[in-house]
Amino acid sequence: MQAFKKYWKIFWRFRKLELMRMMEYRGDFLFWALVSILWTGFNFFFFSLILRVSDTVAGWTADEMYLLLGTFTLLDAFTWTFFYQNMQRYTRHVFTGSLTMLLTKPISTIFLLTTSSNSFNNIFRFLIGCAAIVISLHRMEITPSISSVVLYFFALMAAALFIYAIWFMASTLSFWIEKLDNINEIIPGLRRVMQVPRGVFAGAASVLFTVLLPISLVASVPSEILLQKAETKWVVWLFVSSFLSLLLARKFFYFAIKRYSSVGN
Repeated sequence: MQAFKKYWKIFWRFRKLELMRMMEYRGDFLFWALVSILWTGFNFFFFSLILRVSDTVAGWTADEMYLLLGTFTLLDAFTWTFFYQNMQRYTRHVFTGSLTMLLTKPISTIFLLTTSSNSFNNIFRFLIGCAAIVISLHRMEITPSISSVVLYFFALMAAALFIYAIWFMASTLSFWIEKLDNINEIIPGLRRVMQVPRGVFAGAASVLFTVLLPISLVASVPSEILLQKAETKWVVWLFVSSFLSLLLARKFFYFAIKRYSSVGN
């Protein structure tokens, strides 16, 4: 409990520092927040064009798709707020040799690598995602039960942790792949997979994106929970794969750290 309190205090100290940095560069914050809003609006507009041509996408109606996009937007806003900033710093620490300093700190290196930075630029995207979910549920006249909302919340947490784990493992490859800054674009490059229903994929693609690398479940499963049509096996697999990925990411980091040799890696 004492260790948890220490980490919790440090976590919020990092947030205060980042908030101070944001207030110092308010113009930069407003510009990138506007860019974020425009990209989110374009995303919804893109799918509205598809839904004008086809009434459904893999059996999902327009309102169901907007709920799915709302869920994806929540996850995407969260991952870009925390994960992208920290993964960029992670690989930079490896490439420059500054990881040595973090390894000497009397605190978890993984914690420092993945919580020290964040961006507030996606706050409005998060609010747009919430609004899309509420409006979609209202249009479909669906009132989720308390248990469904709680399960949805935990499914979102599991989805975010899964994205974090596979992103962290991708960034850990920097111990072997020198000076490849684009390594952090691997997971963002899979965002299109996350924002469509899992039923879109068939055959080998379905096995890959729903079983081996179940990234198609991260937005679909939580959305299906609210729509009251989630299959138990996929809900369970989302939680299990998230837990296993976290364990694998941790073990992979401590294996990779043996390859680290400070400057020049």
